[in-house]
Amino acid sequence: MGKEQKKTLDFASMFTLRKDGRYQGSYLDGNGQRKYVYDRDPERLYEKLNKAIQPKIITFKQVSEEWQLKHREEITTRTWRNYESYYLDAVNKYGDVPIEEMNAGIVDRELKVSKDKGMSRSVVNTIRSLYRMIFDYAIVKGYILYNPVLAVKLPKGLRRGRRKAPTEEQVRIIMSSYEAPFGLFPLLLLCTGLRKSEALALTWDDIDFVRREINVDKSLEYLSCWNPTVKAPKTEAGIRTVPIVDLLIGPLVSAKNRAESKLLFPTPNGYKHAGKFMTQSAFEGQWYTYCKAVGLVNDEGLPALTAHNLRHGMATLMFEANVDELTVKKIMGHSRIEVTREVYTDLRVGQERKSISALNENLNSLMLESMSKRR
Repeated sequence: MGKEQKKTLDFASMFTLRKDGRYQGSYLDGNGQRKYVYDRDPERLYEKLNKAIQPKIITFKQVSEEWQLKHREEITTRTWRNYESYYLDAVNKYGDVPIEEMNAGIVDRELKVSKDKGMSRSVVNTIRSLYRMIFDYAIVKGYILYNPVLAVKLPKGLRRGRRKAPTEEQVRIIMSSYEAPFGLFPLLLLCTGLRKSEALALTWDDIDFVRREINVDKSLEYLSCWNPTVKAPKTEAGIRTVPIVDLLIGPLVSAKNRAESKLLFPTPNGYKHAGKFMTQSAFEGQWYTYCKAVGLVNDEGLPALTAHNLRHGMATLMFEANVDELTVKKIMGHSRIEVTREVYTDLRVGQERKSISALNENLNSLMLESMSKRR
């Protein structure tokens, strides 16, 4: 409303003048309830009412912050770190945009920009999942009716991050070095596919030697390098039983006979929290000492493998043994079969390359042999 038009209005006549000298106006809120507003200045009351009845604009930032507070209660600190930088980037870019104006085009553009920056397929998929979860929350809260991410696919030609498995030589070293200090840990990961956090949380009560199974129902979360906390798996798939292969039985029995703790991998003597769940600093020390002792170090003298490399090593061994996808999903504790299929797809691509390389070598040998005979 323009200033000239406002001057012609008789604000006092619009409202009821109360005995206390204040003017009274009212409006219906979103729930149909009548709300009353008061002011001694009728023009100011008019402005208050206009402001009250204007629809409230919910921004992307408001929704994202609400979602973040709720979501952080359901996931580990480590998992949140995977999302945090992308979350902050999204809020920084689109925080002031009304949630209703966020659309598939915006998300699609963000994914393509991420691809152009050289981000891997797994990272771009993480960004897509972040937007999807925020919009799912907005639907539940009644802010929007449709999730725009459902119409957005991952860009084609994304670079796949390398899932590095141990080499055959590294596997042989791990299998033959289980009696080295901390040697049971890498062997266990290689033979079970457990996550590092799951293996470090194991107690001897979790090992069923009769059924030859490991019961996995917890993991360690590091809020600080010296303060591990036991947490339940973030998905139902994380609670599972993992078979104990023949190769692992002997080392496990031997370790149990020597055990002085209910934990398979307690913090060793010499550390502040000896006998308790292994701290992050103690693990790093144990891992480095083991790798150096058995020769699993790179040219810089640093560990040539990570615990996650060994988890992927188990997936590779199962692939080479033609274990079906559903069994792999159960053993690895993947939340979705798509995760398992993505791992297997990468392995198949690698296998195809090896096969083509072998074919090339054979054909080249035949060609050289043929040419030598012609001479």
